[in-house]
Amino acid sequence: METTNNVGVGSRVTKERKKRIRKGAQSNFFTLLTIFIFYLVIAWLLILSGDDWAWGGDIGQARLDNHFDAYNGRYFGNIIEMIITRNLFARLLIYSIVNTGTVFLIREILNRKVAYVYCFLLILLLPVSFYSQTYGWLAGFANYNTSTFLFLLIIYLVQKNRDSIFLCVSILVLALLTQLFIENLTIASILIAGIGLITAIMLNEQILPYISWLAGAVVGAFIMFSNSAYHMENNMRGFSNADLHTFNSTLLTEWSELYVKQNALLLVLFSIAMYLLSKNKTLEKSLLFFIPSGYFMLRYLFNISWQQQPMVVLVFELLLIITFLGTLIVVISQSQIPFSSKRRSFSYIIISLLLIAPFLIVTPYGPRNILTSYVFLGLALFELLRYTKIDFTSRWSKKIALILVACLALFFS
Repeated sequence: METTNNVGVGSRVTKERKKRIRKGAQSNFFTLLTIFIFYLVIAWLLILSGDDWAWGGDIGQARLDNHFDAYNGRYFGNIIEMIITRNLFARLLIYSIVNTGTVFLIREILNRKVAYVYCFLLILLLPVSFYSQTYGWLAGFANYNTSTFLFLLIIYLVQKNRDSIFLCVSILVLALLTQLFIENLTIASILIAGIGLITAIMLNEQILPYISWLAGAVVGAFIMFSNSAYHMENNMRGFSNADLHTFNSTLLTEWSELYVKQNALLLVLFSIAMYLLSKNKTLEKSLLFFIPSGYFMLRYLFNISWQQQPMVVLVFELLLIITFLGTLIVVISQSQIPFSSKRRSFSYIIISLLLIAPFLIVTPYGPRNILTSYVFLGLALFELLRYTKIDFTSRWSKKIALILVACLALFFS
């Protein structure tokens, strides 16, 4: 009789668990559907601007007929731009799938530990200048959003850490295609794949996914940079455009302005994560955590840019950035979170840096170049916040997030 009761209890528990899983799956589906519809509306409302007119007309056709020679090696991005500026249905479909897919992959990379509403909120909290040159501009979307989506897909597949032939071939093809969008990602992908391969060898992990990634990245880079545009003098995309002498001035001005100072909200959230992860919350530590981020938040709110400041202030701000980064490294290293999460957090931060490192010596450089780095900083932030006392599963936290998402979605619409 006792055994029968135990079986009955176990059966009820199993049914309740299945019911919760089914309910959760339905909720996730409708959340993704809502996000998809939001991006569908945005794609419908977007109007052609800037380069879109050229790509949608005879100029774009002439570039295609010339195989984009002497223009750039962004072959895949150029073709997508031509498609979405000429066909409304294709624009609605590609724009919605890519942007919804980015939110989907953020959660998947985080092992589904963070709800879609928070992943979507991360994207909606992009600084307006970043958003306008990516989500708000078709030419920017074609190159930057699409490459971000594909790069996240590579990371997701590589993190599976399996050596199946299908997986490795998929990674190789994706790595090759992702190289044909933007130059800085083309360079960074090779470096990241190489570092990942060395790390996998050291930690005795599967190396075939990284070999596939590296092989695809190298072949894709060769295809891109074989375009004559990169071998011409007085061309903004030419290799001669790189100038090591501009490193210091660029670091103090445009580079740190876009990557750090315009990302003031992320800095504040990292400060909160550091505070919550720290063991001994002394006043000195709290000041160390919040003074740099608080300073840059005030600077952002008062709309102060590097052009308005003397060199001595810019040097001071660089010291604040170095202090903040050093403090973050120490807190993550000394925290009680698992080694795997520490590794992922550091990996995402390093990836975000490598993605825009080329712009220390090359131009042009603008807000659109920060999108992929912003997403990886967001991944690192979520990885840390998962181990704090913040309960992301509570009804109140989700309600607050939903209200913020609704307000921001209406604003961007």
